[in-house]
Amino acid sequence: MVISDALIAELLSIPKVIKNPGAKAKVQKKSERINYQVVASDSDKSFEMYTRQNQIDPDAYSCGLIYHPRSGEKVTLVRYNGSNHVHRNPLEDGELIKHKCHIHRATERYMEMGDKAEKFAETTDRYHDLAGAIRCMLSDCNISGIDLPCQDYGVEVYSQLSFDL
Repeated sequence: MVISDALIAELLSIPKVIKNPGAKAKVQKKSERINYQVVASDSDKSFEMYTRQNQIDPDAYSCGLIYHPRSGEKVTLVRYNGSNHVHRNPLEDGELIKHKCHIHRATERYMEMGDKAEKFAETTDRYHDLAGAIRCMLSDCNISGIDLPCQDYGVEVYSQLSFDL
């Protein structure tokens, strides 16, 4: 499935609400995971927001927004990653991101070449932990319906919060 950059921008900008803000964390493969159901406020568009935090490596975290079109296919629109790995942008002459926080964004170009929709990524200094990444994503993607702490917290506090906020 290929969607246009214009539709991607529209999907990211429309107001969205988390329907299950009290979703419970599950541990799978040494990673604490939470999945949220998200809907567009004024349309029938459906999304999923997820958070992942590795229980061993505090820099191994991710959160993202997945679009669920009626066709049944899923498209990851954005993914906010920690600094625990290296990322390469193949269509940008192999541009390398070395152990820095980075934000993946879906692009029509990568979908057209058959790669992951959200393969393209850019470094960021807007966050340094999962709580910060989630706050950035909520703001960038116009998502409401959940309250988060007002400052960055480390993994220890993340585990205590479990985001049952």
